[in-house]
Amino acid sequence: MNSNPNPSHWQGVFGILGFALLVNPICAQSLDGLGLEGEDFRIPVWDNSVSIRGGFGYKDNVLLSHTNAQGSAYWMSGAEVMVFRLPTSGWYLSFFADASDVRYFNAPSVRNEQAALAVAQLGRDFGKGWKGTIGLSYMFQNQVFDNAANYTSQSSVGLILGHTLTPRWVLRKTIGPFWVEGEFSCTRQWLETPLDSYWQFGPRVAAGYGWGNGSEIALSYQHIRLDYDTRERLSPIGEAVTNSLLSLDADAFEFSITRNWDAKKRWQTVTSAGIDISGDNGSGFYGNDRVHLLQRLRYRTGKWDLMAQVMWSQYEYGIQTVSATDLELRRRNMLNLVLRAEYKFTKHLAINASWGWDRSLSNLEFDDYEATTMMGGLVWTF
Repeated sequence: MNSNPNPSHWQGVFGILGFALLVNPICAQSLDGLGLEGEDFRIPVWDNSVSIRGGFGYKDNVLLSHTNAQGSAYWMSGAEVMVFRLPTSGWYLSFFADASDVRYFNAPSVRNEQAALAVAQLGRDFGKGWKGTIGLSYMFQNQVFDNAANYTSQSSVGLILGHTLTPRWVLRKTIGPFWVEGEFSCTRQWLETPLDSYWQFGPRVAAGYGWGNGSEIALSYQHIRLDYDTRERLSPIGEAVTNSLLSLDADAFEFSITRNWDAKKRWQTVTSAGIDISGDNGSGFYGNDRVHLLQRLRYRTGKWDLMAQVMWSQYEYGIQTVSATDLELRRRNMLNLVLRAEYKFTKHLAINASWGWDRSLSNLEFDDYEATTMMGGLVWTF
């Protein structure tokens, strides 16, 4: 299932800032137990990082179209903020925000795109291997997005406007090199037409084992429930059922291995595989099985940060056909390749370049497309 987001964008950001201010007194009180306020021993309780970025790029299929692909050069600008509080008496607090803006030079259908994300987290170490975290995240999207997995019309691949708000609670227990955790999250997504807003919620459980250099193997299961505000169920042949509301359920299983190959964690690989089994509360028109694989290789030194990633997904639908006259079952394969490189000239200035390729291969015409994106730019951190 894809998640995308009508209070205003800034209301969501200010809500998270208010959350951080609310929990700040709790963290402040915990400093007394450590005696960090003396003249002879002062450690900054708060730390932060701010970076701004900009760059030029080119995308050869801005609208992710099957035919008549529209390509354009673009200018991208963005900013990132990180704030965290020194862990004291078991409490820790962090805040992260990122926003980007893309301006196309020659794409009449899409003049610009924006995206923003803000995340606040408050954590508590209870001792004896127990840790708890509560968090709140907000996302804003005004960009071309592929939501075709849960839709069957061309409107699902195109420019969308949306807001997402997600509270989350996590409890984790560590026993030597092993750990287990439980999580519950609830998402509210506001989407402009032609897409429909919805609620999404469900529990997640995971277990893992850690070993040398911070390497880890993990297995997780999540159940997801998605309830639409006004969207109707469909019959087996794709006709709307009047006076009905659509709900989707999914069971997601994932296995992952993160391996750091040296003590300095310069070389890292991430391998993950999973299967999602989805169904609806109607005829099963949207029911599908999704298999996905990911492989990532990363190399980091004081100056260089290099990354290569490949991700593949396959969708197989149970009863949904290509059309009323073509009874072949709907299927889809998606392949994504990403290459990225960054070089730090100084502590504050870095240059980066990236290349990405997306291929959606489907027997439904509207979600069969190919797109290549390239970009290079500078990042200033202070």
